[in-house]
Parts: sequence; structure tokens; C-alpha cells
Amino acid sequence: MNLLTKAAMCGLFGAPLLVSCQTNPSSSEEGKVLVSGRVQHPQPKAMIYLERIGWDKKEIVDSACADEAGLFKFQVSQNAPAIYVLNFYNTQSNELVIGNANLEVEADGRNPYGAFTVKGSKDNDYLAAYKKLVENVKRGNDSLQTLAMQGHDMAYLQKIYHEMQARSTLQIKQMIDESEPSIVTVMVAGLLNTDQEMPYLQGVHKRLAEAYPGSEYVQHFGAELDKLARLAVGQPAPDIELPTPEGKMVKLSSLRGKYVLVDFWASWCGPCRKENPNVVRMYRRFKDKDFEIFGVSLDKEKSAWEAAIQQDGLPWVHVSDLKFWNSTVVPLYRIEGIPLTILIDKEGVIISKALRGQALEDRLNELLM
Repeated sequence: MNLLTKAAMCGLFGAPLLVSCQTNPSSSEEGKVLVSGRVQHPQPKAMIYLERIGWDKKEIVDSACADEAGLFKFQVSQNAPAIYVLNFYNTQSNELVIGNANLEVEADGRNPYGAFTVKGSKDNDYLAAYKKLVENVKRGNDSLQTLAMQGHDMAYLQKIYHEMQARSTLQIKQMIDESEPSIVTVMVAGLLNTDQEMPYLQGVHKRLAEAYPGSEYVQHFGAELDKLARLAVGQPAPDIELPTPEGKMVKLSSLRGKYVLVDFWASWCGPCRKENPNVVRMYRRFKDKDFEIFGVSLDKEKSAWEAAIQQDGLPWVHVSDLKFWNSTVVPLYRIEGIPLTILIDKEGVIISKALRGQALEDRLNELLM
């Protein structure tokens, strides 16, 4: 789980309503930051929009037209650095950080993936490095996905994936540690696995809060960490009470005294169903060693849920409120995708998260054999 998916910092905004071009002043007014530049393919009378990205919304704050040479300017007043988007003709959109330094921008304007550079602040150099890192991580993940679809050995691919993750984590932390405090750090830190890096992330937030105490990004970052910390390894697992297929209410806490794998799944989830034979095999191996599984389904049709239990031969405890993604367990455990597993000890404390396949079997071997 990472924070990148928590923030709506790059959410879409509705179609712009501003339709007239304004003539930009020739110089920056006192107390304002000047963002000027050149678009390589100007469109006469077409709009360039400056949009401010908040934690949970994006809004247009200004608009302008480039002249025949492609030159344009914006003036921005603000109290703290913020993330913006320059939207060229609803064709090319790119993020930039506007702080207290004037910026110079060069953009293509015609190609969504065309050239875009920002000069004038270290924040934007940091942002460019972050984007390059994201591209590299995505490229590696896409390569593994392709190999998986071609039928390559999954155990080997999982090994390579974990090695890639470890290298990425080192690169991300090095990028954060070597950079000055910046709101870009919130985005970079969002790439880290919060389950594994919570103490480090809390330290990052502390430094950012000292540098930017009034920043909405930093404040929301801290709030998200506080929520996630309540589900961290070492914390008590939030109790769940839901009905079985027979309608009997069962609590997760009723299984205290055993190691319990809380398995969030659904009949419609292909990866879940593919993993089920492995889980059944492990259950049969460990069920007599103080081990139980508490299956929590995000199904919405009872018949489909019951059929999947029968077809896959899942002999453990099953519960569901049949509310799909509106299930009460989704916000309770901050579920963003399934399958998801939470392993808790005999006292109901979380000891491992998101284990599957060989990694899960290795952990159960460590605990129960």
C-alpha cells in the first residue's frame, strides 16, 4: 500500500469555462511570482490554463494566450509553495511547483507527451527527477507483467519483482534524503510502501511540517499517515462482525487464541480465485496448528459468493455484508484492491500484511512449524 493512490492531487477537472484571452503584464508585480515561457506551437486565440492542484481538487486560477512567437506569462500570488498544472490548449498538461521564485517554461503545446522544461527552482528539478523515477518503475513493472502474461515462472518473476521493489525503495529514500525539504517530497514519499516504511515516513513528515507548517499537502500527508499507522504491523486488527452465508453474525475477535489470516476476496476477483488453491493447500497443512482463515468477501450477489466457496472448496469461516466496494470493511481496512491478506497473531495483533503465495507459506512455516 502506498500513499500515491490516496491523494487526488492529479484528479481531473471539468472543461474550462474561461474563453477570452487576456494581455499579460510585461513584468511581475510586487509580491507576485512570474511564470513566463514559450510554447513551440502556439495556437492564436486558444487558451493556456493555469490550474492549481489541491490535495483533493483541481481548479483553474488563470488563463492566457501566447503571442505569435509563443510567449506567455502568468503572475501568481500565494503564501506557500503549491503544485500547479499548465494546460496548453487542452492538449498538453504538465505539473510544476510555484514557490517564491520566478520560473521560465518551455513547452511543445501540440504533443501531449512533448517537451516540457521548467527553470528557476530546485523544486521543479526535484519534480522532474520524481517523474523520471516513476517512469522507470512503471517500465519495470510493465515488463514483468508482459512476462507473466507470456507464461513465465511466477516464482521467479516474484523474486525479480521483490528485488526491483527493494532497489526502488533505496532510490526513493536516497532522493528524499538528498533533497532539501520540498512539497515534492510528499509525492516522492507516496511511492513508498507504508506498511514497511511507516517510521521513516513519519520522520519525513516531521521534517516537512517544520519547513512548511501551513502547507495543505503536508497537513494531509500527516493525516493519511496517522490513519495508516492504525493499521500498521504491531497494531490491533480492527474487529469485523459480519454475517456468514447462513446469516449467523461472526466476529473476527471470536477467533482469538489462533493465528488468523484475514483474507479479503470476492467471487468476481480473478487473481483471488487463482490464488485460492494455494490458500486451500496451506489451510489443510496448518489448520491443526492453531491457525484459521477468516474470509471476508466483497461480493454483492449471495449466490455468486456461495457458488465460489463451493467451487473452490474453501472450508474456513466466511462472512460478507454483500455491499461490494461499499462494504464496511473497505474504509475500516483502507482496502484499495483485492486479494488482500492480513495475518494476525493469537492476541489479535497485526503481524504481516499482503502476503501471498510462497511468501505467505514461508511466514506460516516460521510461525507454526
